[in-house]
Amino acid sequence: MQDSRINYVVVGSFVAGVVAIFIVVISMLAGRSGATDPYYTVYDNVAGLKFGTQVLYEGYQIGQVESIEPMFEGQNVSFRINMTVQEGWKIPDDSVARASVGGLLSALTIDIDGGQSKTSLKPGALIKGASASNFFAALSEIGSEFGEISADSIKPLLGNLNAYIRNLDKMTMENVPEILANLNKISTDLSRDVPKITASLAKAAQTIDTGVLRPENVERIDDIIGNLDATAENMAGLTADLGKTRDMLLASMQTLNKVVEDNAGNVDESVRSLRYTMDTIARYIDDIAQNTEATTRNMSEFSRAIRENPGLLVSGSAQSDQAKTGGK
Repeated sequence: MQDSRINYVVVGSFVAGVVAIFIVVISMLAGRSGATDPYYTVYDNVAGLKFGTQVLYEGYQIGQVESIEPMFEGQNVSFRINMTVQEGWKIPDDSVARASVGGLLSALTIDIDGGQSKTSLKPGALIKGASASNFFAALSEIGSEFGEISADSIKPLLGNLNAYIRNLDKMTMENVPEILANLNKISTDLSRDVPKITASLAKAAQTIDTGVLRPENVERIDDIIGNLDATAENMAGLTADLGKTRDMLLASMQTLNKVVEDNAGNVDESVRSLRYTMDTIARYIDDIAQNTEATTRNMSEFSRAIRENPGLLVSGSAQSDQAKTGGK
């Protein structure tokens, strides 16, 4: 009888120890192995959050979610998440409690990003919150938008490209034989005419080298070009002299005009006659100056043409006399 009681005591003690160990393990897994401080945060969306959700501080577990309470403000609703963290844990007042997912298959947690403030929140205070976006809802929305883009833009674009490729292939197959025939004809004509063209160019080059560009012709051309340059310079000087003469005549006319204004009687008639004469001379002087300037430009142009193509002096032919041929 006494042995049975001993057995009952041993078995009971063993069961009580296992239960105590189980309670301690559950408490440790739940993050409530000691005294805690309460805090709360507010989210607009609590999808994935529930009682027991882990509360982390920079990735380190310090507590859990105790309860979630809806708060109504008119038509808007938000949610208060009550949390408990280890007693005495310092949380800066500029910290942010952010709902986040560590991985694709990980559970949602509340991770507190520690701030830089020197002031810590008191137990029971509000921790600024940042609710998590629903990853799968965002993925579904992106898939829906991609489907719309595919139906409205990509499929018509692919259809147009296919039609363009078919038309291009059809045009190519229809025109390639004709293009090849034309290329063959051009190649044949070139192979037949290139020797003739080469021979003609060689003959022309030889003619220029042995005829136009003989040493005596080159010397003559150089002399002609030098004479033309000198003539152009002389004409330019003459034009300048005529301009000075015109200025002098104009000054004389201005002087005569003043004399006419200062004289009267018979002198007026003489001055008017002289002024008429001077006006006539000045008018002809302008024409002469213009013609001289035009002649200078023509000589400069002729000199430039001779420099660019000296063969004009040799190969050029004289114009027929229109007076002798009766204008024919």
